[in-house]
Amino acid sequence: MDSQKGLALAYLTALVSGISVFVNGYGVLSMDATAYTLLKNLLVALVLISLAFTLNRAREFLTLTKKQSLLLLLSGIIGGGIAFALFFSGLPLLSGPASSFLYRLLFIFSIGTGILLLREKFNWKIAAGALGILLGNFLLLGGTSLALSTGLLLVLSASALWALEYAISKMALENLSPITVSSARMGIGAAVLLLILALQGKTGALFSIEPASIGWIAVAAGLLTLFTTLWYSALKHAPLISCTAILTLGGPISALLSFSLAGKALSLQSAAGFLLIATGVIFAVGIRQTLLAFNWLAARISPQRS
Repeated sequence: MDSQKGLALAYLTALVSGISVFVNGYGVLSMDATAYTLLKNLLVALVLISLAFTLNRAREFLTLTKKQSLLLLLSGIIGGGIAFALFFSGLPLLSGPASSFLYRLLFIFSIGTGILLLREKFNWKIAAGALGILLGNFLLLGGTSLALSTGLLLVLSASALWALEYAISKMALENLSPITVSSARMGIGAAVLLLILALQGKTGALFSIEPASIGWIAVAAGLLTLFTTLWYSALKHAPLISCTAILTLGGPISALLSFSLAGKALSLQSAAGFLLIATGVIFAVGIRQTLLAFNWLAARISPQRS
């Protein structure tokens, strides 16, 4: 039952992720990338910390062991701070399809961290799923160049760091609640982002926000709050490799939003890409597990039918 819940929440997270990457592609252009990321993440941290107190989870911070404290610290520094700074610095330098492709490589990196750090099992189904997901995302590039560049290195590094952080966070989630782990991650991360901004000599960007940027920050913060809440709850209950495989579905969602905005019809190549990604996810997660996850969702949406 726990696994069903975790996978179901991962599917919801993928939906939010696809919308969020699309929105952030525009929002990050409205002001300095690190300042934008800091303000957005700080808002999320404040919301999550408030939730921790509301749900009486704040007391968990008072009983942390040394190992738990270290895991939360690493989660915040790596995933909540450095990875965000790298990703949002690279995002304005790349096209939407390129940044989405590089971010979805998170699944490939997570296979490594899942096996090495969490002792999760690897089999031919996961390998087949990874191949399908890679090929599908490659088709979604639609001829977009992936030449070596600063933007490519920044986004690729962020994806690798998030894969590492998610494995670390999953270790912390063994004995801690998702709200405790996520609020610590975002709170520590916000402090790291502020330090990075100070080292870059860009703290002035925090006090020169255009009205248009406020709207983007608010929307992005709302999406990130939802993403974070769903994602760490998913990781609490399901394997990292399965969860990150599902997260790759955010790529097609971002692409569909881009097509819709541009008024373009879906090409045969893009449709094939979507199909390959969906097939790859089902292979990696499992048909039975996927059906059980959707059944869990359906029971919550329409409880009278359960």
